[in-house]
This record gives sequence, structure tokens and C-alpha cells, in this order.
Amino acid sequence: TEGLSSIYKGVGPPLVSLSIVNTLSFTSYSYFRQNHFRGTDGWDYRNALSGMMGAPLFGIVTTPENFLKTQMQLDNVQSKREELMESKSQQSISQTNQTLQKEYPTKQPSGRFTNSFHCAKTLASTHGATVLYTGHAINTIREAAFVGTYS
Repeated sequence: TEGLSSIYKGVGPPLVSLSIVNTLSFTSYSYFRQNHFRGTDGWDYRNALSGMMGAPLFGIVTTPENFLKTQMQLDNVQSKREELMESKSQQSISQTNQTLQKEYPTKQPSGRFTNSFHCAKTLASTHGATVLYTGHAINTIREAAFVGTYS
């Protein structure tokens, strides 16, 4: 039991990025609709194009957040899997193997992320800052599809 504050755990990064993306989205949509595509009220392909024009910019904001969220989820799954495997292996290992394991312990997993910021810092220092934009192209396509149909 982590308490009542656990309800809001992890809400910070999405809240910040969505605030930025919504501001960019409405601003770029209005700009492109009025100045380039001359969209009309109601559904119009020009309105869809106006919305899609901002997708690469939205992707710059949302890709790192989505990447970090996925990394945190994978880290959590891997941690649970390792705990399960360790408990199963400890039940079935003979006394001799337990002695060997004490002398030559298995390497404990390193790099457990405590939060999104720690995850970003660890991944960027290990792989370079560009790792945070892994999946940018597909994320941009997803953003374009969403804002193109939402607009």
C-alpha cells in the first residue's frame, strides 16, 4: 500500500507534455487553416490538412514521453519476471547449487528506473540523447492521423 498519493504517480510527465501539445495543436491548426488551406466550418479535407501540418512538431514533444513510458513499463515487467524466476529457481536448486550460487552470485539487474526523469537521464547517458526519439517517425504518423481526423 503506497497510500493515496500513489493515485497520481506518473501523472507529471504526461500532464506537462499534453499541455504543450494542446497549445501547439490549436495554435498551428488555426494558423494553417487561416493562412494556407482556407478551411471551412464543418468537416473539410483542408481542415484535416491544417491539423496534420503540426504533427511533426507534436511528435517532438510526445515521442520522448511515449518512449519513456514504454521503457518504464518494460522495466517493471522485466523486474517482476526476474523476481518470479528467482523465486522458482531457489525452490528447485539443490544444496550444492545453492553453495555455488553463494560463491558465484548471478548478476543482479542494474539500471532500475525510479521515475521517468531517472529513466531519461540513464538512457541518455548510456545511449545518447537521440535514444529518446526512438519511434519518432511512427509517432508522428499517429499524431497526424489523430489530429487530421479530430480537426
